Amino acid sequence: MRVVRETNLSVEVELGELSVIMLSDGETAMPLTHLRGVDGEPLPDEALGGADVVDGKLRLPVRAFMVRGPGGCLMIDAGAGDAWHAPLGRLEAAMMAAGVSARAVTAVALTHTHVDHLGGLVDRDGECAFPNARQIFVATEELAEFRAEPRMLRAWPRLMPLEQGDGPIRGVTAINAPGHSPGHMAFLVEGRMLIWGDLVHHAAVQFPRPEVTWAFDDNQAQARMSRLALMAQAVEAGWIVAGAHLPSPGIGRIERVGEGYAFRPVTAG
Repeated sequence: MRVVRETNLSVEVELGELSVIMLSDGETAMPLTHLRGVDGEPLPDEALGGADVVDGKLRLPVRAFMVRGPGGCLMIDAGAGDAWHAPLGRLEAAMMAAGVSARAVTAVALTHTHVDHLGGLVDRDGECAFPNARQIFVATEELAEFRAEPRMLRAWPRLMPLEQGDGPIRGVTAINAPGHSPGHMAFLVEGRMLIWGDLVHHAAVQFPRPEVTWAFDDNQAQARMSRLALMAQAVEAGWIVAGAHLPSPGIGRIERVGEGYAFRPVTAG
């Protein structure tokens, strides 16, 4: 893996035939009570040591990822657009900083259909933000939820069901990672980088304590199992990992530390 370009809103890494660009949609913050213990209750104050906190809330960056190669240009997630918290919706600016165009995107794949991954599919005028994306891949389990969102009406003709093992473009494979949502997906790029969506929301706590869940996990026990399994697999296989809510630049490696893990962000050096 080689870092080939970095800006304040993006970083591009080269993976053989494909390259991956992290695109920042901005940053927001969430209540401390969103981190949950194995009993499903908010973590007590004494368990929040080391948490990344700003103004009494948990820091929450939001990221999308573009995968480019001979088989096309795949956007994995689309940020929040103007549909969620005001500090978000910076995906277009991030793409400009990275020197890429929304028109270059030939397909979109969603890790899941929560608003901070879905909202940016549609621009402020209600048009498709990626006009040349012929297909929008969504997990079969979440097609109904996608169709239930009125803002996504124009995207319906491009909707494609996504299953474990499917390849939205050459070199990218979908991997089931359910729990945070019923059809939550991760994507393995070139067999080397796992783009894992919302497997981790707050790295400062959930890497050293991967059993900790998130308030918006649809099934907290299942989300925990998916996180533990994919973290262990990433270490064993030597995968690079990338995530929607990982610390800057959202791409790095993980390693075992005691009973948990540590995240080592990629650097240009």
